[in-house]
Amino acid sequence: MGAAPFSQYADGPDPDAAFHAARIAAGDEHGHGGYTGTIVEKDDYVIITATPMNPKKAQALAADLIDRADPRIDDKRGPAGAIAVLRQTRTVTVDQLNGATTSTRPLDEQALAQITTVARERGLISRDETVEAGQLTSYGQAHQPHPWSAHPRTTAARTITYHDGTAQLRVRKAAEAMAAQTSPDGWLFFGWASD
Repeated sequence: MGAAPFSQYADGPDPDAAFHAARIAAGDEHGHGGYTGTIVEKDDYVIITATPMNPKKAQALAADLIDRADPRIDDKRGPAGAIAVLRQTRTVTVDQLNGATTSTRPLDEQALAQITTVARERGLISRDETVEAGQLTSYGQAHQPHPWSAHPRTTAARTITYHDGTAQLRVRKAAEAMAAQTSPDGWLFFGWASD
């Protein structure tokens, strides 16, 4: 059997949890059987650098180590490499939401402000982060008036009420927070895998 290079990113500061999440994500996309040419084939990883770097630099380092056949990651049966990643923007998922909006993609200004408040109260977003945009990804039990219930000449936006909904918010860190951050936002796993 051959070998193929792979790279797989996973969110989270803990490398063990991120490795597990990366394997699950790759398995869902490429299958859980043998010889996928992905991180699914790996049982372990070795940390190349725990100092977080931006995603482009992490990808460039991973590609360079693969090209140079670095012995830490060159064996298709050996461990994957792991590089700590620091991201300026991230996606935050906020679930169990109740509210109303006139626009789900992107969220209207009022719904975005309400969901941002919920995310901050739950500790999902720090005070050093700004929400740039958001969208509902699940409405739970949504109620939207039928188009024929409004007068045909009415141009007012219809309100969508959602219960137990889920939203995704795009969040940006302040430059000062980025400079002071020492823990990673996630991990890039890479190397060779059986295919």
